[in-house]
Amino acid sequence: MFQVKVMSTRDYEFAVSLANTMDWNMAVTDFESNHFLEPNGCLVLFNGVIPVGIATCVSFGEVGWFGNFVVKPEYRRQGAGRLLLEYAVNYLRSRGVQTIGLYAYPHLEGYYSKFGFKIDDNAADVSLNVMNNSNVQAIPCCSSSLFKVEQFGAHFDFSLLACFDSEFFGADRSRLLKSLLQEKSSLCYVAFVGNDMVGYVISKDHGRIVEVGPLVCRPDLSGVAFELLGVMFQRLVGRSVVLYLSPNQVVLEAFLLRVGFRKSFSLSRMFLGGSRLQDGVCLVESLERG
Repeated sequence: MFQVKVMSTRDYEFAVSLANTMDWNMAVTDFESNHFLEPNGCLVLFNGVIPVGIATCVSFGEVGWFGNFVVKPEYRRQGAGRLLLEYAVNYLRSRGVQTIGLYAYPHLEGYYSKFGFKIDDNAADVSLNVMNNSNVQAIPCCSSSLFKVEQFGAHFDFSLLACFDSEFFGADRSRLLKSLLQEKSSLCYVAFVGNDMVGYVISKDHGRIVEVGPLVCRPDLSGVAFELLGVMFQRLVGRSVVLYLSPNQVVLEAFLLRVGFRKSFSLSRMFLGGSRLQDGVCLVESLERG
């Protein structure tokens, strides 16, 4: 009989092994990070005493995100995935979440729609593009007098960054942002026009690859996004970089293609409950946390 349990540290090895059957390149640290943010949202599906599936979910007030969802092939089409997904949705609802987002492979849109998830109707193009560059090069940075870019440090007011982010994400991601900034290998740059924050970007170093994101900029200042990425890429020369390009980012996509990035694959953004995301120039933080 199938049953869902909260993931323990003993389950990390299984979770990594199962996740990487999907070529997700995950490590134990990924599940440690998810557990730190939402310990009761890291889930393992069991058939008796045998682990057969995993999923994670995280709540940001009234917004939640679902991901890392995989069931062993031999246990699919037996209600195992349904049990795991419904458990996660019910858990997030118990946390006060009203909107749940996820990124779906296009061939699974129909599956998620059975649970009430709908394609993001606020986006003309719902495809999130996963892009990579195996050898990042330094690119020229503009010397604009309109804005300044600085590395985030202890002298900055974290609440400014958190408030700026929440305006675009539609929920408070302070816990997530703070945990990212506390990682010694992370980098963060912020952009200001006068005293007003107009954009920021964070990178996470996973050893073999570096993830760049989240990135959020005001929609009328795409040049700020280019400058933030230019400054970041100068610190990542020669590294293999992956990033997740949010839907409707035509100008940013053209910039990334121009500096050597290529599309790996695309996913569809879906919501259970209406989207709360606002217009902006964006890179997604991760596929499992939005």
